[in-house]
Amino acid sequence: MKHRAPRTGPSLLLRLRRCGLAFLVAGVMPLHAAPPGELEAKIKAAYVFHIIKFVDWPNLPADTLHLCVAGSDGVTLLLGDLAGKQIKDRALKVDNDGSFDPSQCQVLYLGRPDRRWPELQAKLRGQAVLTVSDQDGFARGGGIVGLYPEGGKIKLEINPDAARSANLRISAKLLELARTVP
Repeated sequence: MKHRAPRTGPSLLLRLRRCGLAFLVAGVMPLHAAPPGELEAKIKAAYVFHIIKFVDWPNLPADTLHLCVAGSDGVTLLLGDLAGKQIKDRALKVDNDGSFDPSQCQVLYLGRPDRRWPELQAKLRGQAVLTVSDQDGFARGGGIVGLYPEGGKIKLEINPDAARSANLRISAKLLELARTVP
């Protein structure tokens, strides 16, 4: 049996491309010369859009998929631009005014500096809502997908137990790209 040296592993973006998720430049949002904070927000918004593609809900409405957005940072503002885009053969409806009924959402993005997570978490218990945020420790704190910076890149953290509790199925392709947390 041959002994192989440990592999350092391809970058997240390279692995996304290999899995057919090359989306950061694929027309979701232009990534032309932008200030670093703006570029990071665009990348995070693109991640949110494409993460949705790799999640299965038990019952989706026939015509729309509802993305609710809480907070008022750069990412939350960019998510509003996704309204009307097709995803899972449905038009994406984006509610980014903060006055939504969380039980009517299929996806909830909690931006910064919104601090309603404990309240929203209680309301969403048992609901099939994909929760995503870039708040520190979000997935460890009961959210489903957390976005975090590491080494100048945006990475994913997924809480499979939270996804199961919400009766959501996350694609193995997406789980393979993420760090899983309890």
